[in-house]
Parts: sequence; C-alpha cells; structure tokens
Amino acid sequence: MNVGLVTTGFPRFEGDCSGSFLLTVARGIVEQGHTVRVLAPEPRGSGPAPRWPGIDVRWVPYARPRPLQQSFYGSGAPDNLRLRPVRWLGALTFTAALYRASRRELADCDALVSSWCIPSGWVASKIAGGRPHLCLCHATDVRWLAKMPRGRAVAREIADGASSMWFLSPGLRERFLETAGVDPDRVRSHVGPMPIEPPRELAEPRPVLRRRLGIEGFTLLFLGRLVPVKGLAELLHAVASFPRPVSIRIAGNGPERDELGALAQRLRVDAIFEGWVAGERKEALFRACDAIVVPSSPLDGLPTVLFEAQARALPIIATEAAAIPARMRSHPDVELVPANDRIALRQAILRAHDRSAAEPLLRA
Repeated sequence: MNVGLVTTGFPRFEGDCSGSFLLTVARGIVEQGHTVRVLAPEPRGSGPAPRWPGIDVRWVPYARPRPLQQSFYGSGAPDNLRLRPVRWLGALTFTAALYRASRRELADCDALVSSWCIPSGWVASKIAGGRPHLCLCHATDVRWLAKMPRGRAVAREIADGASSMWFLSPGLRERFLETAGVDPDRVRSHVGPMPIEPPRELAEPRPVLRRRLGIEGFTLLFLGRLVPVKGLAELLHAVASFPRPVSIRIAGNGPERDELGALAQRLRVDAIFEGWVAGERKEALFRACDAIVVPSSPLDGLPTVLFEAQARALPIIATEAAAIPARMRSHPDVELVPANDRIALRQAILRAHDRSAAEPLLRA
C-alpha cells in the first residue's frame, strides 16, 4: 500500500525538530510493509528533499523568490503567523499549491494521512474520493477553525472527507464537533497522544550514563523546540538564584537559541544547550536526568515529550496549558502548575529536588 502524508511541516534532515513526530508516524507505516509519499511546504533555504527508506518527501513550493517562503518551519506556523501577520498570505498560497500538488502527486496513493486540520486535513478531505483518510488534529488548528470565517463549513468538509480523525484530547474533539455542527456518531474518531518512539535499551547503567554525559547533582531536562510557546524562558527565570544546586540540560533547537542562551548567562543559570537530540543520545538524557520540565504556554498543544517521559518513568513537571491537564492530571509522577507562573514552577522544581535527594541514585 502507498500512503500519502499531507502536512505543514516535515523534517528537512535527520534530527530536525520540525514535524519530527510525523517522521515517527511515517517510519511506523513503513515498518508495516507500506511506502509513504510526503507533501510538505518547501523550506526557504536551499537543499534537496531528504530521503529515508520507504519515505519519499516532495516539497511544495508556494512563493517566489524562495526566501519569501516564511510561513512554516523556524518557530512553527502558529508563531510565524502571529509574529508577522503578512505571512498569512504565504499560508493561503500554500493551501492552493498543496491542493494542486495533492491532486497530481497523490492520485495513485491507496490511503491518506493529514496532519493539521487546516490546510492539510481540508485538502486531503477534498481529494480523498472515498479513499481511507486519517486526519490528525492538534490544538491550534482546532482553535483556528472555531474562529475563522466559514470555519463551520470548512470543519464540516473535513469531517465529510475523513474516514477517521485523531484528537489529542476529548475537549478538542468536542470543540471540533461543535464547530462543524455534526452529530458525533457521524465522525469516527480516536482520542490520544501522537505516536512516540518506544524506549531504547541502553547497555550502560544510570550512574555510568551520568558520568559520560557530565551530569552531577540534580538535573532537569527540557526537550522541545526553542520557540516562545514552549516556555523555556519561564523555566530559566524560575530556577534563577535557586536555593539548591540545580542544572538544566536543554535538548532542542530553534530561532530563540541565541536569545535563550544569553538569558541563561545573564540569570547565571547552569544550563547546557545540547541542540536537537535523537536516538541513543536522547534516550541517555531521559535516563540520566532527574525530572523533565514542560513549561508550555497556553497556546501549546499536547507535547509528545510528556508521553516519552512517562514511558521511561521520568518525573514530570508541566503547566496546566491547553490539553495537558486533561491527559496528565490523573497520572502519578506528574505535577501540574499554572502556565506562566514562575513562582509555582519554582516551588514544584524545589519539591522535585527534595524528592530526588531522598531517593537512591539508581532508579528503575
């Protein structure tokens, strides 16, 4: 079976954080014996489309000259469009370009997967023609549908053209159905997090991993894109002048890298920027750190890293943002604090520090 994947972002190279979970999805499809053909926005930088076994990535150009293609990648579409509203023009031209490319290049695909309701889900629904179509819905796109002109009509067209839909939380599902004005029985849906990579086996025990990574004492892990919606600046402020020794390993990349590095220096926070990590390095950081912090702003969705940390029994400190409380509130080893509340975040980290000090170094 050949599966067409329509998206607003896909990794431009191995280790790229843009749409990284979709690479996991595509690889999972390939492992089942299928092939995947990806249509995604063409980056503004030069370079050919990447290739992985069984995955054929095809860039969709949407503006010329190429440097004008600024609606996607970088900080991500939500922040790109919010910071410079003129980039909405690129989003509109991409929708038209994606529709044309999908009709042409996905005509021989047996099934479709789309990520983000708009424009990907709408485009895939319009061209599905009765083929199976799974639409992956997030948080920002559902909010946009609820507010945009003709949002109800667009949502209904997505529902009509999707054989199934995937929502991050029950609340997002209800909001989409309310926006579309359709009976819940008409929409076959699944509620849950996006797929994650399962834990890897590592030969080294935790003390050896910590020595190899240069980790000493209580260490927090942040893993995500370095963009405003992920809230790393709030975390740096929360641990500034902390009453106990604490360090942070920051695994991620993005347009705020230099600004956040300067902020960490100015606040005298013991922070090491790892860059984007994957594979064994990522697994080692999960195992070696004492807790992960997910300080998302209210505009974030449901970060996949929460479920990656849960799969490895790593204590989690997260904000009550977007769909996070609905999925995390009942889980052990998860402490939730209000979003953008540095004092509450600081106190939660202090409690995690004290719990870690009371436990043996070796942890399952």
